[in-house]
Order: sequence, then structure tokens, then C-alpha cells
Amino acid sequence: MRNLNDSFDMQTNLLLAAIESFTIGLVIAAQNGTILHSNRRAQALLEDLPWSSPQTVPERLWHPCQQLLENQEEPSDLFPFGYTIVLEDEISTNHGTIHMKAQWFDWNNNANQSSDCFLITLEDRQQSLTTLAHQEAQRYGLTTRETDVWHLKRMDYSYKQIANALFISENTVKKHLKNIYAKKDQSQ
Repeated sequence: MRNLNDSFDMQTNLLLAAIESFTIGLVIAAQNGTILHSNRRAQALLEDLPWSSPQTVPERLWHPCQQLLENQEEPSDLFPFGYTIVLEDEISTNHGTIHMKAQWFDWNNNANQSSDCFLITLEDRQQSLTTLAHQEAQRYGLTTRETDVWHLKRMDYSYKQIANALFISENTVKKHLKNIYAKKDQSQ
């Protein structure tokens, strides 16, 4: 017969395994900016940011948390009381753009006391858009070249940028996109 501690340990291990396998970065930080936990994906994304100490949230990510802190006690039009507020930001790095979200996270610590922390999610926009473009390419039945064009279009490349990247003319890009939109309409 399993005791409660074994069941709790198993649930904890399952939860930690799930958090580590996320394709988005997760950071849980205390109100003073100390990182309480971060998954591997978050650690990889954080390496692209200027960062003074691996134990604290990088300054660029801390600004939205500070806004949440400053407006924690007083409801306002921007931060109404009783609503879950999620602040977002786009951060450019040498390797692309990171989309971050920050919100309050309430958890019970070992002393069974409630403690407010920050839950910060980090998403590599380029990786997300690449994955989305490939899923859509399969769903719409795109050719290899159409997939290449669609991927770049999803990343907000202009017709000229797509043409230059793929060594084709802008008219060819337009033709591919016309075909892609037609296939997309047919699949709906």
C-alpha cells in the first residue's frame, strides 16, 4: 500500500518532468527578483540576455514584474482588482525575438504559507513561427518551395526579403503566396 508521501513524490516528479519538457521557458521568481526555479528552455533563452547574476531575473525581464509589484495593492483602470493581469513584452536578442509574459503566481511554501511570486514565460518567437509554418504546410498540402516561402512569410519577411533569401523573383514569391492562400482556403 502506497503512503501519501510516495504519491506526493510521484506527482511532484511528474510535474517537474512536464515542466522540463515544455518548449517554452518557465521562470518562477520571488518578489525580490530571485529565481526560485527555471526549466532548461528558460535557462537557454536567458543566456541570450544581458544578465548580471544567474540567481536573479535579468533586468529586461524584471520591468514588467516591477509594474505588477508597484500596482499590486491599488486597483486602477490599467490593473483592476480581482483580475489576473498578464504583462507581455518582446525582447530582441542576437538570436531572434523572445516573447515574455509575467503574472502573479500564488503558491504554498513548505510552511503552508501563501506566497506571491512571479510566473514568467519565455517563448522563442522564431522557433514557434517555424513550428507553426511547418504544421500549416502539412495541413494545407504545400510543396517544399511553398513551405519555404510560407515559413519566411510567417516570420514577417517582405516579398523582397523572401525573394532575396530564396534566390527567386518577387513575382515568383507572389505566385507561391497566391497558391498557398488558395490551398489554405480549400482546406477550411
